[in-house]
Amino acid sequence: DDLSLPTRKKRVGPLALAFAALGLLLPAALASAEPQLRAGFGRAPITPVLADSWTDIDGDGRYDEDVDRYEDRNGNGRFDAIYMAGFQSPRPATGVHDELEAVAAVFDDGDTRVGIVAADVVGLSHSFARKVREVYAEELGLDYLLVHATHNHQGPDTQGIWGRSRLRSGIPDGYLKFLRKQIGTALAQAVRRLEPAELEIAEIRGRDRRIGTIDTRRPDVIDDGLRVAVVTRAGGDDVLGTLVNFGNHVELTWDRNLELTADVAGWARRGLDVGLDYDGARYKAGLGGTTLWLTGNIGGLITTPPRIAVMDPRSGELVATPSQEKARAQGYQIAEAVLDARAAGEFTRVGSPSVSALKRQIDVPISNWPLLFAGSTGVLDRDLDLRWGFETESEVGLVRIGELWIACVPGELYPEIAVGGIENPPGADYRIAPVEVPPLRSAMRGRVNMMVNLANDALGYIIPKSEWDADEPWIYGASEESYGEVVSAGPETARIVHRALLRVFATASGERKKK
Repeated sequence: DDLSLPTRKKRVGPLALAFAALGLLLPAALASAEPQLRAGFGRAPITPVLADSWTDIDGDGRYDEDVDRYEDRNGNGRFDAIYMAGFQSPRPATGVHDELEAVAAVFDDGDTRVGIVAADVVGLSHSFARKVREVYAEELGLDYLLVHATHNHQGPDTQGIWGRSRLRSGIPDGYLKFLRKQIGTALAQAVRRLEPAELEIAEIRGRDRRIGTIDTRRPDVIDDGLRVAVVTRAGGDDVLGTLVNFGNHVELTWDRNLELTADVAGWARRGLDVGLDYDGARYKAGLGGTTLWLTGNIGGLITTPPRIAVMDPRSGELVATPSQEKARAQGYQIAEAVLDARAAGEFTRVGSPSVSALKRQIDVPISNWPLLFAGSTGVLDRDLDLRWGFETESEVGLVRIGELWIACVPGELYPEIAVGGIENPPGADYRIAPVEVPPLRSAMRGRVNMMVNLANDALGYIIPKSEWDADEPWIYGASEESYGEVVSAGPETARIVHRALLRVFATASGERKKK
């Protein structure tokens, strides 16, 4: 059933307590006052410790013990590798370019407190999210917590499938426990920093392809737009923090990068927090505060491959070669788009926003045999249930902060499910009409509607059933199979997620009408 999360007993401010202690009635104006939004932001480092390093002698970005050499820095006689997620494996890290972080935001209207935390990792299972909630939700007074992975392909393996071999998990020993602790640290910091706040929101359209994102699998559909929320100190202009929702794979430095980095998400956060900085020279000032990056709809897959150049906002030069310069160019373009839109007065202030959250539990069948094998052997961080077949528990959700809607999608959603354009091409395994209709965005009723992928789970690609293609002939006359099905739970995932989200949106819309 749809679950409208329970609210806690309404918090009472110090003035109200003073009146109550004196046995006096509250002034009418105070008693009828609208809820006051409070917000706080926090961050904590989540970079794993690199005990050893190695030299990629053949330059293929893959560790081969017969060719490459490792440096046994701790002298224990073995290679203590931190395996990086995404791309080929094994790809151990050789160093750290910049700090990986867990960034948190907490919103409280006096009745409901919601936390959002984003970690610079590739994906986090639903069981991981549940454990975080079990430890910190009650302690921090959270009615709902959104646990998001930015889908960073340049961080440690947090799912298990990028290890030294298919039979060995790539998750560093003790790392998930450390990550839960640091997420708690970021959330606790955000709670301590709660203060009266105001909200400004905007949707910035028409920049995705200019910034360098493309859809690498037909049909060519992009969920265009930057969705942004800027949180300011109540009664002032000081920015407490910013939420940026953008749909692109966090992988600009690509597959030969061997240094841990937050990639484009880190550069965008830096650009908004402190400004567009080039080796100590400030090109454009930032907003201040703490920026939270939320990865949008990226199935399909939506990315910026090596053949696509990105323009640096300061020099105007095009950067195609995967590098930190390319990640900076795209991150700074995203930051500049937000900065320019706010300077132009394109943001809308949301008056006295209330906070609420809805979630719906779903059971998703797993028909992907390699993933089933990895899950059953403990290589993949995934809980499996055997009923009529193998299933895994997951959830969808919706956070509302006034006219800002934040949909929680437990995997990588193909954009056509969000905005339309689903096809049933020749070669598809099912000759059916699209079933994930209507498009999800048509059912969202916020002024600004964010869609966050890899929220509270990492189910892999969420592919329209009518586009599913695990067997020959391949769709659109292709000569080889598509990548998406290899890391998807199965062909029923999209239908289940789509239907559950529509029900959550309908419940939210019904509540909105009642008000």
